[in-house]
Amino acid sequence: MNQQGSYLGLATLRSSASFGSSNGGWAYDAYPELETLDAGRSITVAEIEGPAVITRFHSTCHFVKPPAAEEQQSPELNALCARGIVLEVYYNEVETPAVRVPLGDFFADGCGGRAAYFSTPFIEKSRDAYNCFIPMPFKGHARVVLRNDTAFGFMNYSFVEFERLPAWNDSLGYFHATWRRWALPVCFETDERFLKIEGRGHLIGRAWSVATDEPQFPEFGFVMEGNNGVFVDGETKPRADYLGSEDSFGYSWGFRGLSAGHRSGINVIQQKNPSLLSIYEFRDVNAIPFMKSLEWRVNWRHEFRGNQEIRDRIAARRRADGCWVDYATTHYWYQDHVGYAHEPMAPLEDRVKCVLRSNPLES
Repeated sequence: MNQQGSYLGLATLRSSASFGSSNGGWAYDAYPELETLDAGRSITVAEIEGPAVITRFHSTCHFVKPPAAEEQQSPELNALCARGIVLEVYYNEVETPAVRVPLGDFFADGCGGRAAYFSTPFIEKSRDAYNCFIPMPFKGHARVVLRNDTAFGFMNYSFVEFERLPAWNDSLGYFHATWRRWALPVCFETDERFLKIEGRGHLIGRAWSVATDEPQFPEFGFVMEGNNGVFVDGETKPRADYLGSEDSFGYSWGFRGLSAGHRSGINVIQQKNPSLLSIYEFRDVNAIPFMKSLEWRVNWRHEFRGNQEIRDRIAARRRADGCWVDYATTHYWYQDHVGYAHEPMAPLEDRVKCVLRSNPLES
């Protein structure tokens, strides 16, 4: 499997008969038979026989049905819409979805639906809508599902565009995406695994949301540090070792303001307590290939070696049960087979919290 195979060489001429689309969610005019995204319900947006490739997925940014008054549109309601609805993509009748991510996080709508509008060749948040243009080829069958884990019904219109392939090419990869939210203490002993994939493929992107109310970490001081090590095929030495989390996303000197680039961007930044960050990066020409496995780790062991005052201050906060930082991460990749053991989806109440674990106040 190679990178160009997964992106399909879309400039080649193809038959118009190969194009198709499927609607979901909007049962209020031409298609009254469509399933609606009611409380506790899953709907199938598309079910497609292969070989084919999904070329676009579109979904509304949701609001509660009936529409809430504008003054009722709160960060809590936005988080419910963004993280209470889960996107799942199944291939070839495999029971476990290859994609399983809260809808907002899949579209890098970070920190529970707070992201500013942005557009990339891969995904975008436009006004009141999400769009994904990442090709998703499959050999036998694909099913695109939205799952509503909340007690509210949502107004939804989604569609999938696809193209049928004349034959399956074994060099094509299956697109996968996974999500995880957890809190960890960030101190000079922290060495954390953020992602582990087994198999053959290549990583094409990340979207991270970070939140903390730790008084010692204003403007993400110290959190922005950390060596981001990429370990390929079981090697003990990182193939890439980015000397700062912000640098690994293409930035320097911390997270200073909003930015919307084609391959990287910051679409949420709040420097005051709680500090909130949503950041993304996508890779096409620089996708990270792996033949057996890929592991992404971040460690803070080497930071501020020449500043004992900072090290002592953070150590004292850690002894007081502080230094907690909340990460919600989405990773995107292709691999040569269908299947990934996603971590259990966090309970809804933990998905929608602004800060997953609060820190004690300084005395």
